[in-house]
Amino acid sequence: MNRFKAVVFDFGGVVELGEGGDIVKRIAESLSIPVDEFRKVYHRHNHLTNVNNMRWEDAIIEVVRVFDNSSSVERHVREMVRAHNATKFINTDLLAIFSALRRAGYKVAILSNNTTDLRTRMEEKGITPLLDEIVISAEIGHQKPHKEAFDIAFKKLGVRPEEAIFVDDSPKSLEKAAEIGYQPILFKDNQQLKADLEKLGVRF
Repeated sequence: MNRFKAVVFDFGGVVELGEGGDIVKRIAESLSIPVDEFRKVYHRHNHLTNVNNMRWEDAIIEVVRVFDNSSSVERHVREMVRAHNATKFINTDLLAIFSALRRAGYKVAILSNNTTDLRTRMEEKGITPLLDEIVISAEIGHQKPHKEAFDIAFKKLGVRPEEAIFVDDSPKSLEKAAEIGYQPILFKDNQQLKADLEKLGVRF
């Protein structure tokens, strides 16, 4: 019997995809800022969105201002973010996997570092009925990769950490997997996800 009882997914970069790649990296490059340096500052500020419920567009401007607080740069970055947002689309093939997993007896949930608006967006897109639980960082006051966020998600699902798989496109979000006890999968695409789930004995 398979030891896993739940598969939990990140939202952005997994359920919702976008064209043009990593927007944080693209912003840094467009401003000629070393990407690693920019990303370090970004990670120090991402609680503004994930816990304090600030719009991501406004939060990234706070990061940019550490390097350049000119109004022209702010306009440029806001235009980049809005153009990127316009390319976003739902990974409908993954939604089919949600349904198949639940039919096979697995619980399926979202654990996302996001604002409270995410819940409404998911309802509008018809995703909510496909899930057993939705856990959003701005609602619970804790963000990935911290243990508290996962503890809340697993408690809501009624599973132990070792009974859960967590799927995320960000290595940083998965960095405490061994410490917390869940099984991580770094998401690249649907085909790779299916293969990794199969290797773990998850049949659906």
